This record gives sequence, structure tokens and C-alpha cells, in this order.
Amino acid sequence: MFWQGHPWAIGRRHHLRSFQGHHGQGFAGQGMCPQVRVTAKAPDDIRNQSNPLELNQEVIYSGESLFQVDVQPVACKICHGVNGNGLGMMAQGLNPPPRNFNCKETMQKVSDGQLFWIIRNGSQGTGMPAYKDLDDREIWQIVHYLRKFSQSRKK
Repeated sequence: MFWQGHPWAIGRRHHLRSFQGHHGQGFAGQGMCPQVRVTAKAPDDIRNQSNPLELNQEVIYSGESLFQVDVQPVACKICHGVNGNGLGMMAQGLNPPPRNFNCKETMQKVSDGQLFWIIRNGSQGTGMPAYKDLDDREIWQIVHYLRKFSQSRKK
């Protein structure tokens, strides 16, 4: 990276919570809300599941770390944006656009089990890949983190 040789950067790591980013990473804009989407439905036994993990700071922190940095081959924020608004740096090239997790109207219609299933299996006909290497706990952590985006939203 261009900054690696700069004296101010030597010995410093940018922690994801202090990362400032730029407009191409989903900081600017509200995103599309509501989003009309025809996504394949998860099987009933999965779609009707509630998140089995207790909602606490450790789970949210882990979900945030996965969403923002740790998920491979590409972090969720690249498409969904750092703020979950669906306006990440790769969003412009995707049709349909990535899900806007800030949209309360859209997110309240999507069950925890459906989110789990989409993360695990991807969403055919969209840019959402399957994350088969994540274990169940990691996916449920991400689901809890995704829910945080729309909790304080009016729409």
C-alpha cells in the first residue's frame, strides 16, 4: 500500500473501529429503501429459525469484525458498505444492488434464518457469493451485527 513507507505509519495498525475509509466504501448516502428483491427462499426449517446466539457485545464485536475485515475471500463491506447501506465500493457494478441493511422496512421482512441461509449459500442472480467456509456461529454473529444497522432507523 502507498502509506507503508511513511514515517507516521511505521508500527501502526489501523483498527477497524478507527478506520475512516472514503466515500467509495459506503460512508456516504442512505442507500435504496425499501428494496424490492426476489431472493430464493430458504427451506422452511431454516427460514423459521431465530438466531440461537445470545445478543451481547462479544457477539456484536465478532460479527462486526467478520463483516468489516475477516470474512474471506472478500469482506462484506466491499459490497454492502462500511455502514451497511448497500453502497460499498463494488456496489455500482452489481445488478441488483447489494442489500441495504439500514432499511428497517426491508430488514423486518427478512428472517434471521433467511439471512443465515443467504450468507451460507449465496443468492443466485445477484453478486452475493456463498460463504461456505464460515461456521454456523460466525454466520449467526454476522446476522446479529446486520440487525444493528436498522435498529435505530425510522424507515
